[in-house]
Amino acid sequence: MLHAAVQVVLYGLLAGFTALGFAATLTVMPSGRLKALGFGLGFVGAQSLTCSVLVIFGIAVVGKKSHPDLRAVLEVALALVLIALALMVHRRPADTNDSATAHERSKARTQALLERLRRLRVLTTIVAGFLLGIGGPKRLVLTSLAATTIVTAGLGDADQATLVVVYVTLATALVWAPLILFVLLGSRVIALMENAQGDIGRRQPQVTVYAFVILAALLVLDAVSVLLT
Repeated sequence: MLHAAVQVVLYGLLAGFTALGFAATLTVMPSGRLKALGFGLGFVGAQSLTCSVLVIFGIAVVGKKSHPDLRAVLEVALALVLIALALMVHRRPADTNDSATAHERSKARTQALLERLRRLRVLTTIVAGFLLGIGGPKRLVLTSLAATTIVTAGLGDADQATLVVVYVTLATALVWAPLILFVLLGSRVIALMENAQGDIGRRQPQVTVYAFVILAALLVLDAVSVLLT
């Protein structure tokens, strides 16, 4: 279970370190505790549902038994994909005209999304949180990888449920943690979290590269250990 737990933790940290989820949480906070909690419940609930459904689907396909050969092949393939993604993120140019234009367009779309989120009512805020909790391609891929790790590790029901909770907790940390602080301390914490928002956005690419490399190394080591036993 240790290898599976380490991989799930890293997947959860990588999924949780998202500037958009943190920015969306800060956006709904000034609208009051009710909307903020609704957004958080929608976000966390969607992530929990997505991961649980993927695990249940995986169990239905491959069963509950351990599949060491399948796991080793998947781990090597995923390691190669992660190394390729890490190189892409690391080599991504930051100062060309095309990249600057794409960055500005992405920033404009994000701002438009946050502005719409600020104007939503309570129920639609919950729906928005649910949709963001399901996530885009990155979050869905990471959730799928975590679910695959849980299913192919050959764990019991209790251990599988524990790893799902661990993944969801980490993957949504930048949503539920600020909300808890907001509920307990009020609007005075918003300014402090807004100062941290820019730092999260700047560090996200670097953290992503390190996380991809560490995950790839762990996957290869686990695959080798599986094949040698």
